[in-house]
Amino acid sequence: MPSPSLTAGAALAGPYSFSRVNQFTQCARRFRYRYLDGVKEAFQSVEGFMGSRVHDAAEWLFNERVDGREHSSEEAVEWYCRRWDKMLADHVPPIRVIKANDNMESYRREGARILSSWHATRFSVDQMKTIGCEYHFEIELANGRFFQGFIDRLARDDEGRLHIIDYKTGKRVPTRFEGKEAEQLRAYALAMFRETDDDEVELVLDFLKRGRVLRAVVRREEADEIESGLVQKIAAIEAATVFPPDPGVLCNWCGYNDLCDAASAGLFRTRAS
Repeated sequence: MPSPSLTAGAALAGPYSFSRVNQFTQCARRFRYRYLDGVKEAFQSVEGFMGSRVHDAAEWLFNERVDGREHSSEEAVEWYCRRWDKMLADHVPPIRVIKANDNMESYRREGARILSSWHATRFSVDQMKTIGCEYHFEIELANGRFFQGFIDRLARDDEGRLHIIDYKTGKRVPTRFEGKEAEQLRAYALAMFRETDDDEVELVLDFLKRGRVLRAVVRREEADEIESGLVQKIAAIEAATVFPPDPGVLCNWCGYNDLCDAASAGLFRTRAS
């Protein structure tokens, strides 16, 4: 494998996504391993696995509702547990528990608790029309690059306003609608302004673990600014000649920490599962 300190050369194959752009900002070394060298991560964290299974269950509930079938929180949890077991049995790479005092079963139960609470407090009273879950888009940017994404849920309310909704299962909740989560939804709004005639879109960050929702409205006249920001970030990636690491506590959740020579500076003692 080429040294991560050497130039990467050409642009990425295939469309850019927010996760790719954001990964370069967070840790350029990890970006290099994943997107340029094509190295597979050695493990996935149990937090990421749990979040995906809760997302699966939410998607199932909304798709079932579109088809005219409603399910109780107990049925949702049963579906989630079956999905957890199936995906765990088939999962590559292996799932790893990072924190020493936790275990796989505690995360399984926590995901069930999060799902049950969200069903009771928000899903059960949600009357919006779902347009799609894991809604895929791909658009061309001003620099000729393509940008794609998958929206957790795209929906319209009774007044016809379009909502871009992202479900978060982590414990951190920002105090305001800002940061990388907000930037991601603003980038998704750019795509919706391309696909629809809507003059404004409501962005919704639903933090399932904490039971909090943050909202913001983005307007069509902001689209050029959003696109310009994406183009600048992509230009920075393609101009990069070195990909330095950014060691810190997040190294524990990085599937390349056995490969990266800088990871040991950010690791604490973990417990594999």
